[in-house]
Amino acid sequence: MSKAMRTIQQWSVSLLNMQRARVRAIDYVMIKAPASFAPVPKERNFVQRQVLGAPPMSLLEFVDALDRIGEDPRPLGVILYFRGLAASSADLGTMRDAILRLRDKGKRALSFAPAYRTPEYYVASACDEILLPPGGILETSGIFSQQVFLTEGLGAVGLKWDSVAISPYKGAADVLTRTEPSPEGREQTNWLLDSIFDMIVDGIASTRKMKPDEVKYMINGALHTDSEALEKGYIDGVMNEEGLPEHLGVAKITMWEEADGQVYLPEKDFSKKYVAVLYAGGAIIDGESASPPSDMPAPVPFVGGERLGDVTLNQQVRNLLKDGQCGALVLYIDSGGGSATASESMASALAEFAKSRPLVVYMGGVAASGGYYIATPAHWIVAQAGTITGSIGVLMGKLVNSDMLKKLRFNAFSYLRGDNADLIAGDKPFNAEQRDLIRGSVEHIYAQFIGQVAESRGKTTQEVDEIGGGRVWTGAQALENGLVDEIGNLRTAIDKARQLAKLPAEAPSLLVREKGKPIGVQLAEQNPAAMAKYVTDGIELLSNRAQYLMPFEWRVK
Repeated sequence: MSKAMRTIQQWSVSLLNMQRARVRAIDYVMIKAPASFAPVPKERNFVQRQVLGAPPMSLLEFVDALDRIGEDPRPLGVILYFRGLAASSADLGTMRDAILRLRDKGKRALSFAPAYRTPEYYVASACDEILLPPGGILETSGIFSQQVFLTEGLGAVGLKWDSVAISPYKGAADVLTRTEPSPEGREQTNWLLDSIFDMIVDGIASTRKMKPDEVKYMINGALHTDSEALEKGYIDGVMNEEGLPEHLGVAKITMWEEADGQVYLPEKDFSKKYVAVLYAGGAIIDGESASPPSDMPAPVPFVGGERLGDVTLNQQVRNLLKDGQCGALVLYIDSGGGSATASESMASALAEFAKSRPLVVYMGGVAASGGYYIATPAHWIVAQAGTITGSIGVLMGKLVNSDMLKKLRFNAFSYLRGDNADLIAGDKPFNAEQRDLIRGSVEHIYAQFIGQVAESRGKTTQEVDEIGGGRVWTGAQALENGLVDEIGNLRTAIDKARQLAKLPAEAPSLLVREKGKPIGVQLAEQNPAAMAKYVTDGIELLSNRAQYLMPFEWRVK
């Protein structure tokens, strides 16, 4: 956004706030949280909006809504309505932080839901009151993680994954090569669950004024009926939604969709320097960033989710370098890694920015493997306690389709010039010589990875290797291991960027966005063939290249 456009936006906000001031009373605002949050506002193009409507609220918009309500003197408080919540443990922490900031502003926060599982209850416990309707249930039975191994399924259709990893902890390919977790995979999954469980227990205990053992007793005793939960003090009231106004002593509760046009907008002064916030989310690839033509799950890296391309991110960073008003950059990482070469390319562009201006990294739900590598140029790294990070390691592999070709009765003949011309060909696994070549390449790239981390974190390569080798950590564990500098949220990172850049506390922050695509391209991307191509491209990106990939996708359930 140009300086002129930022100035126009500043004037527009001032005029809008003058109009909003005409609304004398708002009382309580109800926000119905979506079942899952995108980290930043998810832009739907013109065609997608016609079919799918406006995108659901993002995590950044949820936080912004609570911050705006907290700064506006008119609203008395907020009611958060939950109907299921699937989010990373880091994002749950971000939601709690926003609720506690709202309460620090003197506003009340209430939570209402027909049922609370552990994630919803962890967030709701930051509120003044937790409410259930009659017949509601407290399902706080703990946290649950599941890994699905695809080896036998792939084998049934004649496919096999062949790869070389730096260590057994670098288990990104385990779901494709094993039928159950390796001992190392079990070990690190358990230490992650232990850390996240402790974070949830301690968080609930601190805001519900319970002892950790009492929280564990509640969890181990779930399910709890509405009356039992009320009697034991796990919730604060039982009522239908229609009873909320009387309970609060107000005439009206305003839905956020309406209140969004009434609550004051933050006024930002763009006449001086600002802090840029650049979102870096998705699987790291060589080339342009991309999003699937429609929403779909991503059980295999690259196949269905967002893709973070080095060409796109590097250009955004270079644009900021040319902007004299950009005083600092906060890189918001939410990536489990990907291409080693693209990760190196991004780290190089970010290091160039960091030579002249402060670079602060905020780690969201996951910033692991390549997602950690691109954080290494930062002057300061902030993570949530529940962020998944680390996974410092490398693997290389390919999808072998020889058995599938036999099942289909396809006969493939290969012609080689060069002993290893078929190194990346899918018709057979690596032979012993090729495996040695791959191992040498993996070890060389790993040495580059731990060298980069060692220089960034002021450690020796041996120290990094001891906490690296593919091992995955939570943010709290990463702080203990010296991989991050501070536990906090995006606001913490922005404040640190202001401090390092010697900017005033009121210096604005601005989310950097990409330009939209032409209508013709938008229409073409909705074709079913576009989704098929997106998937096949993803499989190709996963094969035949060195990967900085974390072992699994992590969401709290």
